[in-house]
Amino acid sequence: MHFSFSKGSAIDRLTYYPQIEIKELARALANVNPYTKTEDLPEDKIDIVSAYSDYLIRVNRRIYAFLKSNEKKKELDLFYPKPIATNSPIEANIIFASCINLIEEDITPKILSERCIFSLCRMYKKYGEKLILQCGDDKALSIAKENFQDKRGEHKKNEENASLHKIIGLLAINLAMEKSTSGSTKWINKAGSPSIEPLHKLLNDYAESNGISKKGMGKSSFYDKLRTSLTSLYDE
Repeated sequence: MHFSFSKGSAIDRLTYYPQIEIKELARALANVNPYTKTEDLPEDKIDIVSAYSDYLIRVNRRIYAFLKSNEKKKELDLFYPKPIATNSPIEANIIFASCINLIEEDITPKILSERCIFSLCRMYKKYGEKLILQCGDDKALSIAKENFQDKRGEHKKNEENASLHKIIGLLAINLAMEKSTSGSTKWINKAGSPSIEPLHKLLNDYAESNGISKKGMGKSSFYDKLRTSLTSLYDE
């Protein structure tokens, strides 16, 4: 679903910014508007916001020290364009990744949890284990590996589905063309594509004659799948 920046909440919008301040993220993690003034914080949120801020400062100073000791000036300039403070801008992916240990199911807004995990995986892919360990030790590394593997598995599955659709589409075209050599015009439509209805009847009759279950061969389902397969032939 497309995100509407104008209609999203302040916390929703925060997840789309290229740079975030620690004080903004600390409030969002506590499910408070990130732009709330300190004096306007709800009384029951003051302590947790303060604790979040303190944690994020310490973790990002740790990451900064790690990068500096490894002479990663390019990363330092990107992640920390100004000295680390609660009101200093920090590159979004690194600050979201750095709060992975602060995620609490009954407090953290879901969109923030998802953004933190996304950022952690992205940093893991680009910079490796050593940087992720600075974000949250073994827990952060475990989360990054687990979710990175899931993403790769999902990508592979999507590639396999795309391949399968193309194979089905090519088989449908070749079957229709072979059938049309008899002179029948019902197999190829005016647009030059296989006619779906006679193909459905042919396969349906074959399944019935050979004792093959016709589950999943309903007309509507067959039409949708074959249309998708034929369309996929022109995908990159």
